[in-house]
Amino acid sequence: MIADHGGALIRLVALAVALALILSVVWIALGAVKSRLERRMPRLTPRQRHYDWEPRTRQIARQLKVGAGPREDRDRILSFLDSRTGVEVFVEPRTVMHPLSVVLVARDGEWVRIELNDDRFLRELARTHGLRVQDATRVGYPERMRRYRRPHGDPGSDAPGS
Repeated sequence: MIADHGGALIRLVALAVALALILSVVWIALGAVKSRLERRMPRLTPRQRHYDWEPRTRQIARQLKVGAGPREDRDRILSFLDSRTGVEVFVEPRTVMHPLSVVLVARDGEWVRIELNDDRFLRELARTHGLRVQDATRVGYPERMRRYRRPHGDPGSDAPGS
């Protein structure tokens, strides 16, 4: 009878050791996958990590108070994203003088500013296109945007930050 308890105890210890070994291998594998994914993503400073999305409660309250704003030019945003490479997204927050707007900057420095009603469309774009949305007041604009010269006759848009 004592021998049966000893055999069960040995099997229980062996099972615990095997379980601990399996969990440690899974933990190491997850760490390797995470580090590989982090190497693909660009390194961001703490100020660049997150755009401060407008809280949904504030969006709803503003819409109830003010009503629908002007129609967003979503087709223009999508066509810019589809026709250029390396597009970065910079949000210019709403102020008393200026509405919420987004500045899209391509790899060559070409840029466009488009007004938005709220940041719902940007949330959707960030999720579906894998875009990093940055707050222009925190990180500023890239130097290539300032150096970009529009082709002669292209009216462009207002200068950023004005």
